[in-house]
Amino acid sequence: MTENGHKARLQIHEQGDAYSSPWGLRTRLLGGLWHIVWLSLFRPTPKPLRAWRVFLLKLFGARIRGVVFVDATTRIRMPWNLRMDARSCLGPHADVYNLAPVVLRKRCTVAQHVSICTGTHDISSRRLPLVTGPVEIGEDVFVGLRAVVLPGVRIGEGAVIGAGSVVTRDVPEWMIFAGNPARAVRKREMRD
Repeated sequence: MTENGHKARLQIHEQGDAYSSPWGLRTRLLGGLWHIVWLSLFRPTPKPLRAWRVFLLKLFGARIRGVVFVDATTRIRMPWNLRMDARSCLGPHADVYNLAPVVLRKRCTVAQHVSICTGTHDISSRRLPLVTGPVEIGEDVFVGLRAVVLPGVRIGEGAVIGAGSVVTRDVPEWMIFAGNPARAVRKREMRD
């Protein structure tokens, strides 16, 4: 993937000023209701109630296929912008700030304390308009502890993101990336 492809996926939202929300009333109300449900019915559930958490996410528009795992401590901003395929996983204390779509492909693992962020601001404007970009995490990807994935990033199939890495651009398939900003370390090779 090229840097231009990554930038092309970013969208600037019009706002009257730096303090105005780019979201309509319906989206803000739905977000508020989700926050109440997350606090009262999602967050306090024990690990075995995985199916209940998935049900609540689907109720709020998440597209979930097959069996997935979402930890009770995972924070998801807008469930209607979440897609999870079979055997994907959001670990403890993962933060999915999905103002734009987040897609987790089959068998990908997002470890504990990972932050997936689809929103930022255009700091070249005094109005600081919201800038969003979708994030896609490919099949069989592993995102390590405390990694940060920024707006518009695609992580290719089989890639590994090292612990504490900051992913600012697309990651090719079957590569191990680490660091801040994350850079290619080596090709990922499977023994089985």
